[in-house]
Amino acid sequence: MKVLTAPGPVCFPLLAVDSKDIDVKFGKDGNADIIMDSSISLIKRKLPIHMVLLSGLSMVSPDFNGTTAILRKGGASDVLSKIIVRNESLPVDFVYGENMEEIKALLNKGKATSAVVMSMSGMKGITLEERAKKAGIYVPGSCSASFEDRSTLNDFRTIYNQGLEEFNKNPEKAAETVSKKLPNKFPLEFIIGTMKSMKPILEKPQDYSKLEGAVLNA
Repeated sequence: MKVLTAPGPVCFPLLAVDSKDIDVKFGKDGNADIIMDSSISLIKRKLPIHMVLLSGLSMVSPDFNGTTAILRKGGASDVLSKIIVRNESLPVDFVYGENMEEIKALLNKGKATSAVVMSMSGMKGITLEERAKKAGIYVPGSCSASFEDRSTLNDFRTIYNQGLEEFNKNPEKAAETVSKKLPNKFPLEFIIGTMKSMKPILEKPQDYSKLEGAVLNA
């Protein structure tokens, strides 16, 4: 199986398994049997989502109000946050930070009253998928896969599940295996914390046409 994936949490379970059956390449350009990315990015790339992989990567704390600080302008969380706010006609402004230190500084200085951060941050809030559901929008998880070759679906699910099991059995060892394979090095604590905060799905998505329309018309 040839896999093209974004080098982030979406591929952590896959990289935790040493398998000769998978040829992984990182990036967004090119062809492959399976393409993995954030659900929002797959929609923006006009690729059909065939399997939802993980949910709960990002959250809003405590909720959208006043001025909301967000990590990385233009990222998946930014796109989804704006869709939620627009759908509910909330009077919310956005400010941006490049890392958690900048987000915390915006909150501490009173320049933001809420924040969209990674769920592993330890802040109290609600995941963006759950918040979108409250706004009447179904979101097919945080990370998903699009299959050019549908015959690889079951084998892929088996290997991905094996990776999830590796994280359950020995998160430190799994994180080390993942770290060695990534093009950009992440701290082991980040890999472990991210996987602990996310929920595996590995199911076909529900109808996400409302979200798709909002993303493509954003």
